[in-house]
Amino acid sequence: MSVNMENKIRKVEKDLIVLIDKLLEEYHALLGIAIGTHGGTFIASKFKKQIKMKDHEIAAANSSILFLSAKLLKNSLNQEISYDLIAGKLRIVLSIITKNIALVAFLNRELAELEGINKYISKLKEFSLKVSAIVETSEIIKEEIFVALKRAIPNALVTAIITKDGMPIKVQSTMAEPMLSAILAAFYKLSGVILENSDLEYSIIGGENGSIIVHELDEARILCVAVPDADDKRLGAYIAEIKTILQK
Repeated sequence: MSVNMENKIRKVEKDLIVLIDKLLEEYHALLGIAIGTHGGTFIASKFKKQIKMKDHEIAAANSSILFLSAKLLKNSLNQEISYDLIAGKLRIVLSIITKNIALVAFLNRELAELEGINKYISKLKEFSLKVSAIVETSEIIKEEIFVALKRAIPNALVTAIITKDGMPIKVQSTMAEPMLSAILAAFYKLSGVILENSDLEYSIIGGENGSIIVHELDEARILCVAVPDADDKRLGAYIAEIKTILQK
């Protein structure tokens, strides 16, 4: 992530952490909240106790869960997603998506069930809309990687952001998202092996009339863009566009 983008996120992050703190103090079952974009970019988080996952890993994983859940609900029941709830023996993970953000809340299961899960779902939906409105007025969404790529490379046949573990975060493709993501992740890992684990920046899969560019996005995510060009100069221009977006 570019320094410019980090600075813009920090400005919003300060305000959001204040709001998260108030919510954590008010609701005892809440263990922590993390907020990211649909494309898996981390914005803000606060936890009562430190957890093992890193912020960018939480944001990427949550966006991926919501993407898959939304697809499943749409394809099976033809409905839009409202939330996603995962219950473990000790914790509940509640994920909510709005127009601008993906939010994930970690709850103590026993306390949340005593007070009523619906209470937390309702409150966190309300909170998500408030956060979404704040993020919408910032420049974060305008410069979100996926949005910027669609604007810079409008003729892209495939645009995808996935986790390095092979889970789709945000994908526009005619190919099934889980299959595309799994293949891309495997390709990325094998490319790293061939490079003997030196820093892998990007790969190009070239065809006669089109090419696929696979580019590292950050520690947790991979970017893929398929374009209807095979000319070296054109491909160089596409890669330059991607680098410019990542550096903004």
